Formats: sequence, structure tokens, C-alpha cells
Amino acid sequence: METQTIERVRATRAAGGPASVLAYAGAAAFVVAAGWFWLATKNVTVAAPPQIGPHVPSVQGMRIYYRWQVITLPQERFYTVIAIAGFICLAMAASYLRDTGAGGRRLTRIGALLVGAGAATWITGSILQLGGHRAVGLMATHTNPIQTTNSIAFTIDMIAAAFALAAFAFIGAGMLAFAAAAAREHAGHRAWTGYTIVTALTLLALAWSYAAGNDSLPDLLLIADGLVLLPLWLIWTGRIGGIEPGSPSAV
Repeated sequence: METQTIERVRATRAAGGPASVLAYAGAAAFVVAAGWFWLATKNVTVAAPPQIGPHVPSVQGMRIYYRWQVITLPQERFYTVIAIAGFICLAMAASYLRDTGAGGRRLTRIGALLVGAGAATWITGSILQLGGHRAVGLMATHTNPIQTTNSIAFTIDMIAAAFALAAFAFIGAGMLAFAAAAAREHAGHRAWTGYTIVTALTLLALAWSYAAGNDSLPDLLLIADGLVLLPLWLIWTGRIGGIEPGSPSAV
């Protein structure tokens, strides 16, 4: 009877502690950012891109396009900043798993390190992209050679894609390390382990889509990860309160 009471107290503390706060904050940030991003890509919250006819000179067409892109930049800044908050919470939640892992096991430390590195990489690439898009917007609305502006925009987007590729590869690998640690030591977290593997594989597929240069798949996977997979993983992880021996199952 006393053992059961202790277990209930541990479960209550785990569910209401720092991990839970980070989980819900990160989940909310990801849902808002991904939902806003989806609305923007579907031209719900921003105007649709201009239709440039085949007889419009290429230079004029690029000027028309980039002037339209300028009006999308304020919303891009907002949902990117919200997503940055989500990645910060994700990294901190991963660190909590490392800190509560039994004996600081190697796999949980590796997982926390990889997830934290991935979050930092994504944040760095996104900040660079925001600054680059700001510069492109200023160049497009002033008397600058539009071909040069287009080349700079292309370079910025390629650099940002490389950062995103590395970031999601790191996070996916880190989650696989967490899943491996839980599978080896904690039979009570089988469902969480399986969901973590699914989330990790989806993130690795997202990284692959950047490497393959696919134009539409990254956006689709970003929305799926941001709206569903990562928020649920964060909430579930906050509920179990860490990968530790003897912790109650929260499946």
C-alpha cells in the first residue's frame, strides 16, 4: 500500500513538473506556428502570388513576384518566431529526459545532445533566413538589379534548407536514441517508444526530402510534424515525466 502511494506521488509530480509545463508550451507553439504556416502556404492569410503571363519579360516578372513576396514577410516572421519557441521547449524537454534518466545512461545523454543540437541548428538557420528575406525584400523594393536579388534569394533559401536538413536529421536521430533507451530498460513505456520511433522516422524523412530537393514534400511533412507529431510527443513525454526505472506508465 505504501509503495503504491509513493508511485502515485511520483506520477503526480512528474505530470505537473517542469517537463509538463515545457511540453504544453512547446506543443502549443508548434500547433500555432504550423497552423499559421499552413494557412499562409494556402494563401488564406496572405494574398495569392501574382499570375505572370508568358509574354511578361522575365525581369519584370521577377520584380512583380518579389514585390508580392515582400507582403508575406511580416507573417513569416511571426510564425517563425513562434516555431523558435517550440524548438526551445523541445530541446529543454529532451534535456529533462536526460536529467531524469536512470544513472544518466549514455543513450539518453546522446538523445538529448542530438535533439538540442538539432533545435539549435534549426533556430540558427531560421534566423539567417529571416534576415536574408528582409534584405531581399529591401532590395526588391528599391532600385537594385533584380537578377542579383534573385540570386541572393536563391542562395539564402538553399542555405536555410541545408540547416533544416541537418536539424531534422539530428532531432530524428536523437529521438531514436530515446526510443532505444526506453525499449532496453522500460517495458512500461512501449507505446511511447513506438510513437517516438514513428515521429523520429517522419523527421528523418523530412530531412531526406530536403536532401532530395523535393519542392512539395517538405511543406507537407512540416505541417504534419508541427500540427500533430511533435505536439503529441511533447505532451506524452511531459506526462510520463522522464525515462526512469520504476516510473509509472502513462500510456
